[in-house]
Amino acid sequence: MNNFSKRVLSIAIPITIQNIISSGLNLVDNIMIGNLGPLPIASVGLVNQFMFILTLTTFGCASGSGIFVAQYWGVKDFDNIEKTIEHILKVTYTLSILFFIVLFFFPEQMLGVFSKDPEVISIGIPYARIVSFTTLLTSFSFIIAMALRTVEKAKIPMYVSLVALGFNTVGNYLLIFGIGPFPKLGVTGAAIATLLSRLAEFLIYVFLVTSKKYPIRLSLKRMFTFDIVFFKKLMKYASPVIVNEFLWSLGMTTYTFVFARMSTTAVVVRNISSTIENFGFIFFGGISSATVVIVGSELGRKKYDLAKKYARKFLQLTIIAASIAGLGVILFSRVIINLYNVDEFIRNTVLTVIIIVGAAQPIKMLNGVNIVGILRSGGETKFAMFLEIVSLWFIGVPLVAITGLVFKLPITVVYVCTIVEEIFKIILGMKRYRSGKWIKNLINE
Repeated sequence: MNNFSKRVLSIAIPITIQNIISSGLNLVDNIMIGNLGPLPIASVGLVNQFMFILTLTTFGCASGSGIFVAQYWGVKDFDNIEKTIEHILKVTYTLSILFFIVLFFFPEQMLGVFSKDPEVISIGIPYARIVSFTTLLTSFSFIIAMALRTVEKAKIPMYVSLVALGFNTVGNYLLIFGIGPFPKLGVTGAAIATLLSRLAEFLIYVFLVTSKKYPIRLSLKRMFTFDIVFFKKLMKYASPVIVNEFLWSLGMTTYTFVFARMSTTAVVVRNISSTIENFGFIFFGGISSATVVIVGSELGRKKYDLAKKYARKFLQLTIIAASIAGLGVILFSRVIINLYNVDEFIRNTVLTVIIIVGAAQPIKMLNGVNIVGILRSGGETKFAMFLEIVSLWFIGVPLVAITGLVFKLPITVVYVCTIVEEIFKIILGMKRYRSGKWIKNLINE
């Protein structure tokens, strides 16, 4: 086995395992809530959709700063790795406080944006208030997990995720259904379990970064320092990624808004379909993270030909993995849908939707690895932002809104419209990749 394969496997396998665990346990959680009926599914799904905006924006912070972490890792500059993490955490905590305020103080208004069903809103309010506290925990955990993966310590986040998700699943089982001495709390129990799991995750990461045994370490004193020159350099490339992920997550939330306005049934279909579809992306996290680390570190070393060679290999690997994943999701959905307490119409609609999204997996994953892994690793963050925003907001969102709200077409037709933007994206994205404009060193600018 050559050095490239060893490095890919050392990064991709732990992340893929983590994604399998995460998707599997999230599915179990979703099924547990699903057994309470369609209304709890819709309520939790809408709150989580709002949380999805924060998650993706935090991912933007992680991805944007990860460009620098990867290139600094290439030259083993640990001081600037720490400096990068400390500065990006200031951004993520500002965002998490804003989301906390909305979820804790204005949950009814937030849910009312998506749904006019009073029962859905009523069920979602206590869930939102409890989950709001997780925003202050996950913003830290997400960044530290990214940094550990980028310095090729991907096994650590995998183990942490296993512990946290184990907490979540066991907590859900005990508190949703009231097992043994525990009270039967339903959706509120699911929220408590989520908060406890995020707290466990946060505490483990705090211990790791203060133990000084790993390449990622933080000091409380430096967390209160601020280097404006360094921050400007970081944000020159990170800010387009943050804006990109915020607007992309907002676009996905707009899709959910359209489905919610179509009917409660439509949002239930979207929530179940998304949970099943996530299994198709279990390879994406591993491949895209490995791409950022390996391609980015070679760019940091100024080994441009090697970076280009590795990028091409990652795209080839993505096509194979995505094709297998898409087929697997389609077959898997036939088994999973039977575990939900839903009627025949929802069941059949979900199965049809999964065929659509499963067939689109190769295009989606190829776009993801190219944009997140290759173009961003060389600092092409502005082009990536332009490509994603234009394709989503000028193609995807208008098509979904018109077909779903104006012409009131079936749910399956609206889902097809969510795929159209990916075709536009792959044409321009691959053209940019072939141009080689992404091949550059950022840390020595």
